[in-house]
Amino acid sequence: MAITTFAAIDVGSSELAMKIFEISKAHGVVEVTHIRHKLSLGKEIFANGQISYKTMSEICRVLGEFKKIMKEYRVSTYHAYGTDALRESSNKLVVLDQIKLQADIRIRILSNSEERFLYYKAIYMKEKSFSDMIEEGALIVDLGAGSVQLSLFHEGTLAFTQNLKLGASRISELLHTLEPETFSYHELISEYMDKDLNSFCHMYLPNTKIHHIIAVGTKIPEIKHRLMELEKGFTGLITRKEFSKINLSDFLKTEQSELIIPSLLLFRKIASLTKCDDIYMSATDLCDSMAAEFAEKKEHLGSKHDFTQDILATAKNIALRYRVNMDHVDNVSYLATEIFDSIRKLHGLGRRERLLLQIGVILHSCGAFINMRQTRENSYKIIMSTEIIGISHKERVIVANIVRYNSEYFPAYEEIENEITRDDYIIIVKLCALLRLANVLDKSNTQKIKRVGVSLHDNSLMIAAYTMADITLEIGLFHQKANVFEEVFGIRPVLQKRRDKPILKQGGSI
Repeated sequence: MAITTFAAIDVGSSELAMKIFEISKAHGVVEVTHIRHKLSLGKEIFANGQISYKTMSEICRVLGEFKKIMKEYRVSTYHAYGTDALRESSNKLVVLDQIKLQADIRIRILSNSEERFLYYKAIYMKEKSFSDMIEEGALIVDLGAGSVQLSLFHEGTLAFTQNLKLGASRISELLHTLEPETFSYHELISEYMDKDLNSFCHMYLPNTKIHHIIAVGTKIPEIKHRLMELEKGFTGLITRKEFSKINLSDFLKTEQSELIIPSLLLFRKIASLTKCDDIYMSATDLCDSMAAEFAEKKEHLGSKHDFTQDILATAKNIALRYRVNMDHVDNVSYLATEIFDSIRKLHGLGRRERLLLQIGVILHSCGAFINMRQTRENSYKIIMSTEIIGISHKERVIVANIVRYNSEYFPAYEEIENEITRDDYIIIVKLCALLRLANVLDKSNTQKIKRVGVSLHDNSLMIAAYTMADITLEIGLFHQKANVFEEVFGIRPVLQKRRDKPILKQGGSI
């Protein structure tokens, strides 16, 4: 039986943590050990904007010790991630370089959307009731040091996600200086949260019934452990009424209470605003998330849930917010993926790029909501300003540029080299050519072509459009896009109309 020993390292806002797992198809993901080192990284960064030399030396020393422990356990693979605190540090590149030189560990800084998406995968793997809860309707409240992510699942699919700057460290640091001047520090924190949380509920949750709140984040494992000490038999599930009666003084002597108490107050406020009576506290952490990601990709272990559909659902909800014609989007998405799949050997792209193409199709016309004369430029700005859960910042830049240059003009690499790499430029060129070709096949936005047959013949890409409609417009404009496509892929697309067979109703009549 093959067993992979995997280490997950989290350079977090309040501690450095490492978990070592044994991963196998027979036993799944089994935690072997958990090592933690307290470090107020988030507090320092939110106060000063960067990591001090003293703290950087401490990080390198501890990670060096982690490296020795990994050798003792014969770890074959590791992932090391930094999150919001490190992400916001102005000298993060210097810190990453020193970690690599002194501890021989490479840290990857996750974007917010990547970090939250990893949490979802881990919750699926660890919490048996998670599938049932999101089917009924659940709000995941993922609290980090600098922000909180609020994600609504409805009928098993991610409906939307929103990030608010209400992290535990951020709140604690911002309001700590006011503590001596107020009679009730807790009421001050509550008042500080009110504006953003009330606005969120008004904009995103009007008339929405929340059946479950799932609480996750950096301090939740400690809070859950403390509640288990106070109440025997506590499993993590608590009602809103019980939650409101939690005595905050029970946590005053807890390590890092200055982060735990703002966390409790935030969850209490959200439960009150949503009127949700079912709050579940999950002890899932980022190390668990790394293990879940590794198990899924390398060992093919994980949930049956299709996470790709969650990413696409998020993109579609963004499109609906800007009143995009979804019939047109669905039609172009079908056409684009049919062409993409038929020329895999020519473009050399994979499933991830296919997903980025689909997202680009979904969002390519959202900018028309702002100004129809500058649709592509406005769409680019919307995408760059909107978080899409499950994709990295770099991938969001790729999607935004696919949409931006969905026209006759495409810039030379030198014109946009400050924004993307050469490899990313080639991906954008290819996906943009595919989007242009698919989009012109529904130029009238009336879905005349609902079925195509795509095949390669010598140096031509034959696209058979099965339709009974008049596609003179599409054929006339197709030749312009075919020129660009041929320049990119070296083959000539040829559009041919085929009479679609009429669908016979029962009894033989049309």
